[in-house]
Amino acid sequence: MTEHVKYPFQADDGSWAVRYHIPYDIEHDGRSYSLVASIYQEPQVHGTLMVSSGGEPVARYEDLVPGEVVDITGDAWRVARIDYRERIVLEPAAGGNGGGDA
Repeated sequence: MTEHVKYPFQADDGSWAVRYHIPYDIEHDGRSYSLVASIYQEPQVHGTLMVSSGGEPVARYEDLVPGEVVDITGDAWRVARIDYRERIVLEPAAGGNGGGDA
Protein backbone atom coordinates (compact mmCIF):
# COMPACT_ATOMS: atom_id res chain seq x y z
CA MET A 1 0.00 0.00 0.00
CA THR A 2 1.33 3.44 -0.91
CA GLU A 3 1.41 5.96 1.93
CA HIS A 4 -0.35 9.25 1.16
CA VAL A 5 1.95 12.21 1.76
CA LYS A 6 0.20 15.52 2.33
CA TYR A 7 3.08 17.68 1.04
CA PRO A 8 4.95 15.54 -1.55
CA PHE A 9 7.05 18.55 -2.63
CA GLN A 10 8.81 18.95 0.74
CA ALA A 11 12.60 18.71 0.75
CA ASP A 12 14.34 16.10 2.89
CA ASP A 13 15.00 18.74 5.57
CA GLY A 14 11.25 19.42 5.87
CA SER A 15 11.35 22.79 4.10
CA TRP A 16 9.03 23.64 1.24
CA ALA A 17 10.06 26.05 -1.53
CA VAL A 18 6.81 27.47 -2.90
CA ARG A 19 7.78 28.73 -6.35
CA TYR A 20 6.53 32.08 -7.66
CA HIS A 21 3.17 31.76 -9.49
CA ILE A 22 3.30 27.92 -9.63
CA PRO A 23 0.13 26.33 -8.19
CA TYR A 24 0.65 23.53 -5.67
CA ASP A 25 -2.13 21.00 -5.15
CA ILE A 26 -2.75 19.61 -1.67
CA GLU A 27 -5.21 16.89 -0.63
CA HIS A 28 -6.51 17.16 2.94
CA ASP A 29 -9.55 15.57 4.61
CA GLY A 30 -11.03 14.59 1.25
CA ARG A 31 -10.75 18.10 -0.22
CA SER A 32 -8.40 19.49 -2.83
CA TYR A 33 -6.62 22.78 -2.17
CA SER A 34 -4.40 24.95 -4.33
CA LEU A 35 -1.62 27.19 -3.03
CA VAL A 36 -0.06 30.01 -5.07
CA ALA A 37 2.71 32.43 -4.07
CA SER A 38 3.19 35.99 -5.30
CA ILE A 39 6.32 37.97 -4.48
CA TYR A 40 6.79 41.74 -4.54
CA GLN A 41 9.86 43.97 -4.34
CA GLU A 42 8.51 47.26 -2.97
CA PRO A 43 8.75 48.67 -0.35
CA GLN A 44 10.80 45.60 0.65
CA VAL A 45 10.75 42.03 -0.62
CA HIS A 46 7.58 40.42 0.71
CA GLY A 47 5.12 37.78 -0.39
CA THR A 48 1.52 36.67 -0.51
CA LEU A 49 0.25 33.10 -0.21
CA MET A 50 -3.24 32.32 -1.47
CA VAL A 51 -5.02 29.08 -0.57
CA SER A 52 -8.18 28.09 -2.44
CA SER A 53 -10.47 25.08 -2.70
CA GLY A 54 -12.93 24.47 -5.51
CA GLY A 55 -12.02 27.84 -7.00
CA GLU A 56 -13.05 29.67 -3.82
CA PRO A 57 -10.52 31.46 -1.58
CA VAL A 58 -9.90 29.79 1.78
CA ALA A 59 -7.03 31.90 3.15
CA ARG A 60 -4.85 34.78 1.99
CA TYR A 61 -1.66 35.77 3.78
CA GLU A 62 -0.34 39.15 2.65
CA ASP A 63 2.80 41.17 3.35
CA LEU A 64 4.71 38.07 4.46
CA VAL A 65 8.31 38.48 5.57
CA PRO A 66 10.69 35.94 7.13
CA GLY A 67 9.66 34.85 10.61
CA GLU A 68 5.90 35.01 10.08
CA VAL A 69 3.78 31.90 10.60
CA VAL A 70 0.94 30.79 8.32
CA ASP A 71 -1.61 27.97 8.58
CA ILE A 72 -1.97 25.73 5.55
CA THR A 73 -4.66 23.03 5.91
CA GLY A 74 -4.15 22.88 9.66
CA ASP A 75 -0.34 22.85 9.65
CA ALA A 76 1.79 25.75 10.90
CA TRP A 77 4.61 26.89 8.62
CA ARG A 78 7.19 29.61 9.28
CA VAL A 79 8.42 31.80 6.43
CA ALA A 80 12.16 31.09 6.37
CA ARG A 81 13.16 33.12 3.31
CA ILE A 82 11.70 35.01 0.36
CA ASP A 83 13.67 35.14 -2.88
CA TYR A 84 12.32 37.88 -5.16
CA ARG A 85 10.45 36.45 -8.18
CA GLU A 86 11.61 32.94 -7.28
CA ARG A 87 10.17 31.37 -4.13
CA ILE A 88 8.87 31.61 -0.60
CA VAL A 89 10.67 29.04 1.53
CA LEU A 90 8.57 27.60 4.35
CA GLU A 91 9.65 25.33 7.17
CA PRO A 92 7.56 23.58 9.80
CA ALA A 93 6.87 26.03 12.63
CA ALA A 94 8.07 25.11 16.11
CA GLY A 95 5.32 23.19 17.83
CA GLY A 96 3.45 22.86 14.55
CA ASN A 97 3.04 19.73 12.50
CA GLY A 98 3.92 21.09 9.08
CA GLY A 99 4.56 18.20 6.78
CA GLY A 100 2.25 15.85 8.63
CA ASP A 101 0.37 13.16 6.75
CA ALA A 102 -3.23 13.77 5.75
